[in-house]
Amino acid sequence: MEIEDPERHYYPILRGSELNVAYKFYNRGVEPLIIYEVQASCGCIEVDFPTGSIGQDDFGFITLDYDSAKNIGYVEFYITIIANTEKDIFTTIKFDLNVVTSPHYTQDYEEIYMERRKEKLAGEVDGDLTQQGYYVDFTKTVR
Repeated sequence: MEIEDPERHYYPILRGSELNVAYKFYNRGVEPLIIYEVQASCGCIEVDFPTGSIGQDDFGFITLDYDSAKNIGYVEFYITIIANTEKDIFTTIKFDLNVVTSPHYTQDYEEIYMERRKEKLAGEVDGDLTQQGYYVDFTKTVR
């Protein structure tokens, strides 16, 4: 498997924005290439990869969608590709960048999180999202 530009350094992005990355790869072997799994080093990256086989000298794309809401400053990510390659079943690609804050206003992570939570739960939960109740089991432990 040959990957175009496996190590990349991206320009800075604003915190809270997304970065879409696509890695083009070629099958340089004599057998069909099968990618079994692609694992990112951070949960802030969504991965999409071809599930079918890639023929000899054919190509495909691994796409990554990075959400910078939880990061600030320099960040570096490793993506492990598990495939039926000749020398090693593991291939690693990498990208890094700087996540910068807006000069006008900097939201902290909780503000971004609550905003997104309200959007996702809109209309599904009654009451204030920050004042949710709790419950306890009816069995009591005697100490």
